[in-house]
Amino acid sequence: MVDPACNEIGLLIMRFNLIEDDVYPIYAWDILWSGGRASATDMPKRAPYTEESLKNMILEGALTFYKNN
Repeated sequence: MVDPACNEIGLLIMRFNLIEDDVYPIYAWDILWSGGRASATDMPKRAPYTEESLKNMILEGALTFYKNN
């Protein structure tokens, strides 16, 4: 994952279910960000994002996704 506004790389660490519901799960990703994100904007270097929000940010161009095989 790349944030073009900050030129930072985010590593998707772990996928987890936020509400532990097997019928309607809400999945999120724990992302570890590189660079000075914590000091520059008071955002943590490690932050959870829901899958739905990640999809929307990629579609809108706020984040770029690079798949690793």
